[in-house]
Amino acid sequence: MSVEPRDYVARLRAQADDPGREEALRRDRRVRRLKIALAAGAGVLLLGGFGFWLADSTGERPPYEPYGAKVLHEEVWPLEWPYTVDMPFRNSPASGWAEGADGIYVAPPMPSGGLSEKDMTAVLEDVRTLLVETNVSEDTLAGAEPTAALALLDPRGADEAVRKDMVTRFDPKEVYLDGSGIRTRGAMTYRVSAAGEMVVHVDYVFVYPLVRAEEGHEVVPGAPEVARIAVRRQFTVTSRGGKLVLGAYASEVANHDCAAPKDGRLHPLFAEGRWKAGQAAEGARVTLADLYDEKRVLPSGPGHCVTPTGT
Repeated sequence: MSVEPRDYVARLRAQADDPGREEALRRDRRVRRLKIALAAGAGVLLLGGFGFWLADSTGERPPYEPYGAKVLHEEVWPLEWPYTVDMPFRNSPASGWAEGADGIYVAPPMPSGGLSEKDMTAVLEDVRTLLVETNVSEDTLAGAEPTAALALLDPRGADEAVRKDMVTRFDPKEVYLDGSGIRTRGAMTYRVSAAGEMVVHVDYVFVYPLVRAEEGHEVVPGAPEVARIAVRRQFTVTSRGGKLVLGAYASEVANHDCAAPKDGRLHPLFAEGRWKAGQAAEGARVTLADLYDEKRVLPSGPGHCVTPTGT
């Protein structure tokens, strides 16, 4: 049905002159404003609830305890979170180092000072054997005595305390070495003295990934926690009379529980222990040690237990 233009215009004029029109428009505006306000309030409540959940999930947890770990790849986990058997060398320069004894390389020496290459090689191999058997050997790490290796040392040049400190051991009832193996890096240099004796200087870092022997807390299902201990050794030996005479000696160990009993073994700090040790060190006169700084000379003496900048 068609509508005449004159009738349509007349109807619009009648609606405009209707005294109830303004009230109807006001009601309509109030309804729309109420809907907008309710929608905004629901959004605020939703965000507030999310914020409360986030605060509840993170604020009540210590920084070393992961939350939502399964939704993040371990490579991007915060530094405070534990290491696991999936990535035992996460955030560590040692991740790209050689494994175990492969990191202790002896290059063929150049004959010097009247010593033949054969004689010099034999001395360097003895030094390498000493390092391997006291720091890398599985038997030694589990508590065995590296008698043959220590016999290479002249007992008159190394007291009992130093000889014990040269050996890295762990308590097999407490921890075991993760299958990824030890990481090793360092240097072995030498010279021939005026007396015609070969003098060898070594500076090596050994990093050990360790897992609790008892079934403990898994960071994520199927991934037990790993603790890393780093040991740095710097010493000089002189080949004399078929023995290695120990000269200057220094060592540092990082992430070892310095308060543990002096039982000749190293006791690693796992994530919770690391955090508590850091809390205890706050405000105290503690020197942070970077065991990866190749230019740093260690303080003389054995067994320095240090707070590391990282392992």
